[in-house]
Amino acid sequence: MFPNNKIDYTLLDNSASNEAIENLCEKATQLGVKSVCVMPKHVGKSAKLLAGSNVLVCSVVSFPNGANTIEEKIEELKEIVYQGADEIDVVWNYHRINEPEYLQLEISQINEARNQLKTSKGNTPLLKVIVESGLLTNEQTALATRICMEIDVDFIKTSTGKVDVGAEVDKVQIMDRTIGNHTLKIKASGGIRTKEQIDVFNPLVERFGIGYASVDKMNGINNSEKSNY
Repeated sequence: MFPNNKIDYTLLDNSASNEAIENLCEKATQLGVKSVCVMPKHVGKSAKLLAGSNVLVCSVVSFPNGANTIEEKIEELKEIVYQGADEIDVVWNYHRINEPEYLQLEISQINEARNQLKTSKGNTPLLKVIVESGLLTNEQTALATRICMEIDVDFIKTSTGKVDVGAEVDKVQIMDRTIGNHTLKIKASGGIRTKEQIDVFNPLVERFGIGYASVDKMNGINNSEKSNY
């Protein structure tokens, strides 16, 4: 069975029209995906369109570069939750991977801020940390995983989908081995566009970030629009 209930149905494009967001949310409910993942400017509309459904609203912080200050990321996170997001995918400052103390501080403060927030459903928003693993070495990938475990975020996410290398099976395997019995979950994203790829990643991950056009195609829905996520 195709795992639509593990998919964050993604349209990360600031130029997306109201009609595109409406179509996205309509198809999301039909497909039974876990969430729609949209840019911050589209959170409010998506939340209204999906009210009363089982589909969550996910958005991104410091996307896709991750270089914003900690304070800027926290303010963006707060605004996104206020607008109606249930889940937040934060791009950490992967440019500073050789400064693990900074990354620990960044994620710790962001995690502390989100723990003080409530979604419109009354829940603490879910926090996923995008580490851009395609740009990391094996050792750095394990380090990133350990930091996410130590700070106790909900997910480690492979990629923004906006760099040359997205999700890689070997990196996800490193994450999985490092996690062991810890509660940290893995979200695979970036370049996943076929059922064959999903079959390989599926035993290792709890969530997929996949562009809506690829999800539509895998579900047999004709779609003239394109998504490069």
